[in-house]
Amino acid sequence: MLSVESWPEPAVRAWKLAHRFQKFLVVGAVGLAVNQGLLFLFHDIVHLRLGFASPLAIFLSMIVTFTLNERWTWHDRGTGPMLHRMGMYFPINLVGLLINFGILSLLVHEFGVHYLIANLFGAGVAAVWNFLVNHHVTWRE
Repeated sequence: MLSVESWPEPAVRAWKLAHRFQKFLVVGAVGLAVNQGLLFLFHDIVHLRLGFASPLAIFLSMIVTFTLNERWTWHDRGTGPMLHRMGMYFPINLVGLLINFGILSLLVHEFGVHYLIANLFGAGVAAVWNFLVNHHVTWRE
């Protein structure tokens, strides 16, 4: 294992942030799998309109990602009751939901991109927003 004990403090902080972001990406991959699977299920199997299926799939994946992030990514951060962090996480990620759905809608309706591919792009952009804001607000030191 790499020892960062002799590194300057800014380098240590950057290293820790990169490590935490890696965990966030793993959690995000699980959340994306849940999102994509549910989106396919709701849209292609249950035949819900994309405008309902996508936000519902994103919201349900948010529940999964909150739980994993709380227990693994930021297990060592955050103060107060978990419900307080949950109360910050969901509004922040609702903005991510709007980013994701907005990009999905734009790519599908304006450029004819398949909805599951468009969802990947939307989720990628939303993930950056979600990480940065949750890191500094929900699970701040």
